[in-house]
Amino acid sequence: MEAKKPLPSRAQVVIIGGGIVGCSIAYHLTKRGVTDVVVLERKQLTCGTTWHAAGLVSMLWQTPELTNLAKYSHELYASLEAETGQATGYKRIGSLSIARTPERLEELQRTSSMASVFGVESEMIDNQRLVELYPGIDTEGVLGSLYIEKDGQTNPVDTTMALAKGARMGGAKVLENVKVEEILVEDGRAVGVQTEQGTIKADQVILAGGLWSRDIAAKIGVDLPLYACEHFYVVTEEMDQLSSRPVLRDFDKGIYFKEDAGKMLIGWFEHNARGCPMTRIAEDFCFDEFPCDFDHIEEYLLNSMETFPQLEQTGIRTFFNGPESFTPDNLHLLGPTPEVDNFFVACGLNSKGIGAGGGLGKLMADWIIDGYPSGDVWECDVRRHNPVQREQAYIEARIPEALGHTYAMHWPFYQYETGRNKLQSPLHQTLLEQGACFGEVGGFERPNWFARHSAKAEYHYSYKRQDWFKFYQAEHLAVRQNVGVYDISSFGKFEVSGPDAEQALQWICAGNIAQPVGSLIYTQWLNPRGGIEADVTVSKQADDRFMITTGIGSFYRDWWHLKKNLKGDVQLRDISANYACLSVQGPNARVLLEQIAETDLGVDSFLFGTGRFAQVAGIDVWIQRLSYVGELGWEIFVPALQATAFFHALQQAGAAYELCNVGLHAVNSLRLEKGFRHWGHDIGSEDNLLQAGLSFAASPDSGDFIGRDAFLNAKMAGLPDRRMVQFRLQDPEPLLYHNEPIVMNGDIVGYLTSGMYGHSVSGAIGMGYVDVPSLNAERLKNAQFEIEVAKQRFSADASLRPFYDPSGARMKS
Repeated sequence: MEAKKPLPSRAQVVIIGGGIVGCSIAYHLTKRGVTDVVVLERKQLTCGTTWHAAGLVSMLWQTPELTNLAKYSHELYASLEAETGQATGYKRIGSLSIARTPERLEELQRTSSMASVFGVESEMIDNQRLVELYPGIDTEGVLGSLYIEKDGQTNPVDTTMALAKGARMGGAKVLENVKVEEILVEDGRAVGVQTEQGTIKADQVILAGGLWSRDIAAKIGVDLPLYACEHFYVVTEEMDQLSSRPVLRDFDKGIYFKEDAGKMLIGWFEHNARGCPMTRIAEDFCFDEFPCDFDHIEEYLLNSMETFPQLEQTGIRTFFNGPESFTPDNLHLLGPTPEVDNFFVACGLNSKGIGAGGGLGKLMADWIIDGYPSGDVWECDVRRHNPVQREQAYIEARIPEALGHTYAMHWPFYQYETGRNKLQSPLHQTLLEQGACFGEVGGFERPNWFARHSAKAEYHYSYKRQDWFKFYQAEHLAVRQNVGVYDISSFGKFEVSGPDAEQALQWICAGNIAQPVGSLIYTQWLNPRGGIEADVTVSKQADDRFMITTGIGSFYRDWWHLKKNLKGDVQLRDISANYACLSVQGPNARVLLEQIAETDLGVDSFLFGTGRFAQVAGIDVWIQRLSYVGELGWEIFVPALQATAFFHALQQAGAAYELCNVGLHAVNSLRLEKGFRHWGHDIGSEDNLLQAGLSFAASPDSGDFIGRDAFLNAKMAGLPDRRMVQFRLQDPEPLLYHNEPIVMNGDIVGYLTSGMYGHSVSGAIGMGYVDVPSLNAERLKNAQFEIEVAKQRFSADASLRPFYDPSGARMKS
């Protein structure tokens, strides 16, 4: 074999892992002109997970960029045989997803609407059409189906071999039976690999090691939230009249069907998925299988016979059970690791590696060469998980549940049950006793709403108004009409200090940091292309000390962005756990806080956008006048050990004003009424400030900053090619969540990035980018807008300004 030849002593890129992703990355690197590439496979190509994959190639994914990558996979797999001479087995056969409940039907209808946004053709069909497409199916109990004609399937091994051959044709070396024992790191940078046969130095190291990736990365201090689970399927004997037919998914029974050379492959995602520690995977694992536990899979075999009765008379040729690696949120782990430079990962494919492999290979090659991905893939960025979500106990608990959720209903506001209570606010127990129903983001427990009138603080899911709707409506209106308090202790809080702190932050922040002590600077961190890497508030607490607050969802990413870009004599500390943070908001916020604050809160004495150290309720706090909900209010940072005493004093003073506990669901609807953006949903690394309507926050005259040139170039170009717009449905009944199509004069022009119900504006509200060049207020006014919800279109008002208090007068009063 090629591996028996002496290893090269050096390569530009070394890729660890010879599955479909590793071979695809190598193939695409050579297509970009990077030919000094070495792929190292510990045993044989495809022998880990790729070889036993079902080979489904879907068109529609969770985001536009992932869908674009899936489309590319189809195009690539269709062309590889002509290019390489290696057959792939690729064919377009379509897919069917059936609904057995009204709730599932609405989910499929919403999925079909989303597909139209992403450029994927789909249709909802009745049972007569279903039988035509899938002869022999039992349609009893089926309420409707989603048909995507251009979905496909491919042979995983053959497709990988074609990619490997294409990579070799482009100049790459693909070597088998070379086990990487260690990644070499010098001065925080990956510089090569140590193998059983010798050392290869490299400029960049890419880990696409599937099941083994967590253990390999852990040796160099990189914790990847990966865990293996058992994955089952069976293959029948040959069946008569089983001509090529669409892939069939019966979500409500947890099963899928794929015709395979005259036989039927039946697989499932069981609700009680089984984790698989690496101790169960042999050192010499190569095309291995696990025993099949019939008791564990019997339910799904019986379900398959109900859906397709011909199986009752058909024998089973193969019972398969093998390990695959999964992540806590069922999305990939991609990109450069912040802990070690020049080290990339591409793993955690969550049983979707074949469909994703072609596109991910291209994306990763672009990222490696250009230094940034060819699209917004934040949902898959390796930096998205906080440290607590990378711990072994968390992944062993959460990942089997996440896998089991694959075919479950994907409810709005769904909360996982496992891996909970890892990070809590100092006020957690107090709020729990006061009726808080918690949700988890980034491993942190946050109160989403408060149960009242003896109701239980638990979710009952629906696409309609859930049972907490009336409670969160009361919270929302309390903030608008009176006063509410909500716990935002989950904020990431970073302290930057030192003689060069201001200058260092001025380079990172697009806003002007050179402000008087006590100033609050709402600002973005940009990348060199002008995209928004973070959306933060900088509080200047002293001439040489700043506090930065950011959302818990981007905590780890933002920490590393700071750490890598700070220059000079500065110190960086994570002070997140040191302080609780309470936000008191509403027209009566001032009169309430004046009862306990030993500082002047008057409109002229405590200006909006400023903060100070003060005593409140006899406790030393940092209090800043700011609002994410568009009302008069203050955010108060309280030492964690004194948070409970402070909160009780606040509630005691607030009793006279009927101070209302408020959850994060209400905060979301309040901020949407004000048009306030949320990083990760409404803004991200591929959106610039002009598109997002945030150019006011940049201060290019204050000095140079990362992305300044790109910002100025975009500004000089005039109106952007796409703009963030707010929408309000005229019909008060439908609900919006996100990904609903935006329709302008009959044409789909974008989709909602966020949605909620606007209790102060009497209708569902949302925001999203309208992909129409040179869009201004006049064109917006003269256009007819609709939002599509579950295949039905509803008239909507559109505005570049907030629907609630567009002047911002209330929060500055």
